[in-house]
Amino acid sequence: MKIKQLLPVFFFTCLALLNSCEEDDALGPMEFKFTGLKDTLNYQGVTLERTVSVYFLGGSKEKVTLSATGMPQGTSISFSPATLDGEGSSTQKITSTAIADTGNYVITVTGTTESGKSLIKTFNLYVSRLPNNAPRVFLTGGNNIIHELNAPFVEPGWIAGDEEDGDLTAQVTSSGTVNVDSVGLYFLSYVVTDSEGLKDSVVRTVNVRNSLNFLSGQYNATTTDLQTLAMRNWITTVSASVNTNNQITIFKISDCFYANAILTYDPAKDSIYLPSQTFTCVTAIDSLPHTFQGAE
Repeated sequence: MKIKQLLPVFFFTCLALLNSCEEDDALGPMEFKFTGLKDTLNYQGVTLERTVSVYFLGGSKEKVTLSATGMPQGTSISFSPATLDGEGSSTQKITSTAIADTGNYVITVTGTTESGKSLIKTFNLYVSRLPNNAPRVFLTGGNNIIHELNAPFVEPGWIAGDEEDGDLTAQVTSSGTVNVDSVGLYFLSYVVTDSEGLKDSVVRTVNVRNSLNFLSGQYNATTTDLQTLAMRNWITTVSASVNTNNQITIFKISDCFYANAILTYDPAKDSIYLPSQTFTCVTAIDSLPHTFQGAE
């Protein structure tokens, strides 16, 4: 075939191809989709942020404007940016006021292109009150106290509160007593209840003990006769009084068993005294009343 004969064929073939290309370019309205619109929970007085993305799927790329409807009273939804150039990501802010209506709501998000095409997607928004936090009570002076025998006990106090109700110190109830004239462990209980019935409790342990408690135990002792200077070695047991502070009892003095002699410590003079006292002394040779007196 001659070149002149081929030219018309080539021309119309190209024209057909051009028309085909033009038809391929004219794909019609933009096709797109959303992501990031899952069901969610928001609390009164809280702003929730999440990312919503628009993906271009085909057609003529256009700007897409996002909007939302169906929010309950007191809740608003915004997008930043609200308009995307064909595709991209936007920050969705869901803000509920402190008095926003609570419950489950179906939110409709609409993406509208410049040519007017709309894509709609919904998600469930649940608006709820903030969870009520339990109150807390804290003891002034600590949870464990060592208290001196016979000394007046003064309650160190407490503080209490929670995020919703604030200061609840005045709502704390305490129970339990401390017998300051008897050695032992005493337990004081403190309970606070908030406006919705949630509670917190704590226990303080008060350990009433003799200031000479550290002397209790068994000792090797030596007695010296002041007239003859003769010395006697012996073993004795010392017990701190359970009713009188700074007082101890000696189970044995020299060879005198079951003596139970009472000694008193004077903090002002830093001395231990054995007041004059008479008690039955059991020895290997007799069981007679003996009188002791002394100081150290």
